[in-house]
Amino acid sequence: MACRRQRFSRWLLTLSAVSALLGLLIAPRLLARAAAAETLVTTDYLVSHTSSEPFYAQYKLDPQVVLHVREVVLAGRERTVPKDGKVLLLLHGATVPGSVAFDLDHEQCSLMRYLARAGWDTFALDFEGYGLSTRPLVLDAPAAFPESRAPIHSDVAVHNVERVVEFIRTLRGVTQVSLLGWSLGASREAPLYTLRHPEKVAKLVLFAPGYKNLGFLEGARARADALETKDKVSYTRPTVEGWYQFGSKEELLVPGAFEAFRVAMLASDPKAGELGGVYRAPAGRMVDQFRANPQFDAAKITVPTLVIRGALDTFGTREDSQLLTAELGSEVKQYVDIPNASHFIQYEKVNVQFFKAVKDFLDAKVEKKP
Repeated sequence: MACRRQRFSRWLLTLSAVSALLGLLIAPRLLARAAAAETLVTTDYLVSHTSSEPFYAQYKLDPQVVLHVREVVLAGRERTVPKDGKVLLLLHGATVPGSVAFDLDHEQCSLMRYLARAGWDTFALDFEGYGLSTRPLVLDAPAAFPESRAPIHSDVAVHNVERVVEFIRTLRGVTQVSLLGWSLGASREAPLYTLRHPEKVAKLVLFAPGYKNLGFLEGARARADALETKDKVSYTRPTVEGWYQFGSKEELLVPGAFEAFRVAMLASDPKAGELGGVYRAPAGRMVDQFRANPQFDAAKITVPTLVIRGALDTFGTREDSQLLTAELGSEVKQYVDIPNASHFIQYEKVNVQFFKAVKDFLDAKVEKKP
């Protein structure tokens, strides 16, 4: 009996060892498969484009430019999105290029990565004059071109959107994309493109838009003439106090987010070092926003639309955003306030609440009326 017990014990030990070995062999494979399934793929495209910026014709320069477009998607997901059309193009605001606005590489501050993990094929555009897209020479030396006006007005930027939407439609084999605009992108280019091409827009998200009242920028229209003919370029030194002006507070921010933003913004402008830690943006789009009231005809927007803002935002105010929502011609429309958030929600501690609200709206099925 003792021998049998010893043999049985040795058999149990052997079985345990084999099981442990199999576990060591199989578990990494399972983990590797799980990791592969969650792998995000980031691709930066430089899309050729013939610019409609008047500066090129005025000074007899070549209008051929490139537009920087970043894509973030789950590995393999790009092959299946044509079936459900989960494709999103994000349009940035007045000074921050798309890759920094929507894909900051810090903690969980990337809206693109959040939506990509949720199954969306996400694209962010840098308008002409921003980030890795072509900058017209007037940005380098405004005084050298005294007869020029501020570059990259809204019509030029909307042509950028038209070019990139066609690029995405061809690349991914879809007929429609959803659009998300932030700040100036929500005030101008996202709705203006939608008005021109409603058949190509599945859903529209307006994040922190200005519509009829420009929040704390009262009197800004008086600056439009100087921006148009004299300044032509906006120069910004990244400071956290600048964020506070838009409703943010130190206690709202993800720790380290502003510093990551500052580094990314200065890296986005090749002249930032030469300018002493200042980054540039073309002023044309700002001139248009300062002069327009309203920014667009909301009654003619008919696609499903979400208006979303931070409750503390001093630019996209509650009154103005609710007025915009009421005047939208869309049968499907929604208004969302995110508590304890400012104009810069994506960099604040409640950002996941904002990300989820956007995802839920984009994911919601829209029943077609007979």
